[in-house]
Amino acid sequence: MRRRQAEDGSFRSHPTATEGDLGATASAWAALSLCAPEESAEAITRARAWVEANGGTAAVVEAFGRGDPAVVYVALAGLIDPSELPCPPMLPALIRPAVRFMERRFHSGILMVSGALTLIAHRLRGDWGPPAQPDGPPSGQIARRFAARTLALLATFQNRDGSWNASTVQTAMILPALRAAGLPSEHPMVTRTLAWLETQRVRDGEGLHFEAFGSPVWCTAGNVRALIAGGAAPNDARLTRALDWLIAAQSRIEQPEVDNRNPGAPRVGGWAFQVANETMVDNDDTGAVLTAYGSVLAEDSLDPETDRRVRASLDLGRDWLLGMQNPDGGWSAFVHGLPAKRPGPLFTGPVEVSLDDPIAGVRTLLDPPRELGDPSTEDLTGRVLDGLGRIGLTTSSPAVRRAIEFLRAQQFDHGGFWGRWTVNYLASTACVLGGLARVGADMSEPWVRRAVGFVIERQNADGGWGEVADSYRDPALAGRGPSMPPLTGLVLTGLIDAGEGSSDAVARGIAYLLGEQRADGTWPHNDWLQAIIPPDTFYILAEAAKHYPVEALARYLETA
Repeated sequence: MRRRQAEDGSFRSHPTATEGDLGATASAWAALSLCAPEESAEAITRARAWVEANGGTAAVVEAFGRGDPAVVYVALAGLIDPSELPCPPMLPALIRPAVRFMERRFHSGILMVSGALTLIAHRLRGDWGPPAQPDGPPSGQIARRFAARTLALLATFQNRDGSWNASTVQTAMILPALRAAGLPSEHPMVTRTLAWLETQRVRDGEGLHFEAFGSPVWCTAGNVRALIAGGAAPNDARLTRALDWLIAAQSRIEQPEVDNRNPGAPRVGGWAFQVANETMVDNDDTGAVLTAYGSVLAEDSLDPETDRRVRASLDLGRDWLLGMQNPDGGWSAFVHGLPAKRPGPLFTGPVEVSLDDPIAGVRTLLDPPRELGDPSTEDLTGRVLDGLGRIGLTTSSPAVRRAIEFLRAQQFDHGGFWGRWTVNYLASTACVLGGLARVGADMSEPWVRRAVGFVIERQNADGGWGEVADSYRDPALAGRGPSMPPLTGLVLTGLIDAGEGSSDAVARGIAYLLGEQRADGTWPHNDWLQAIIPPDTFYILAEAAKHYPVEALARYLETA
């Protein structure tokens, strides 16, 4: 952690951020104070000074209303008076109609984390007895019922391996909530949580750190697709092993009802981003696996038994995915049927939620910011169409037609599409073009050509494409940034799918990729292109710098 501290004493939210982040710096200050107060004295002093110069702990408390939990970590470290902690009311979570109402408006992850943070805040404030007695159960009927309800929700989503969403951040945030609710240290929920967190330790040349989360399902599907595009034989033993692995990774556990209330829809058959994250399967990874299956089956060279198993898995995944299509025609990531987003971007700045104003709180419940939900998004819908198209669905399918109408409604005047999960407009527009082409949409229609024009107009002088994360905050930066091999590969594939394989723009993009390829066949990749919660939290998907350029080169050779 000390190596990550900037010269001004701050910590950045991600490596490409240009300035310190209040929440990250406050959290680091708290962690170093708890774990290494003597050897980190200088770093602690500098971090505290930066926090004080940027609004102090009062600003950290205020940021809680914007979804930044740093104040909880600061309180856990004893660096502020617990009475300063914001404390959301418990009563609404005890009224069954209110709970059902919230479940239909907020992402289940938001409900879990808000419940966990409420438990911690009440415990630290002493509302349930002295904080020095963490094993004691809450006092008072409302507190006990709230703790029981929150624990029940957390138990529903805790994976068998002990994690929540296979995410270190989310799991670590929930751990103190379990103790705050009165669970003893030997309780199975607590011991499983601790055991899983231990498995996320990574020690390398940088020192000891924790993996935020893995991405093996997504990366395996992408690499299978790229290998097939590049000419690998589907019956190659290594690809067969990859297919076996994907089949085994498919969830056979019923999806929690809170995430899928679509009457009659299957609740088994999706994939998650990570292995063993069976309680939080998602549409994006399910679509990605279908692209891999479709690519392999198109070659018609699997042995009969593998072919049978792949098709059975495909049928299960397809049916689950179609059941998760939202009423607006698009697909969200995890939850079916939450409020739809209006055309335009989300996450352009902090999401403000008042914890002290009852009237504002009611307004938030009735019409929550879409960032707190899980609305259909353009990039994800494009990728789902790609998967469905590769397994045979076309514009003759009502589901496909509804998805296309959703995309048309979301298009910007400049022709591009906003991206929720990958930075940002270029990636999303490329995914939309690929999905439309795969299901047989008319790629000559004016709205499609405007999307193509948006991408081509933003090509850099070196032939590549790039986009900075600040495009979430500043629409003028849409599609602008230094060239990046993985994003260039994704964009090229979208353009080739849109019929631009013989264009000068594509030829220049291919030349850029060839020029950037290293001697070992890979491409440089230090681009934080994957979004967790924009505009501040991003990560690197290492395999993206392999499969996206390979797919682009292979598709170019097909059309040359």
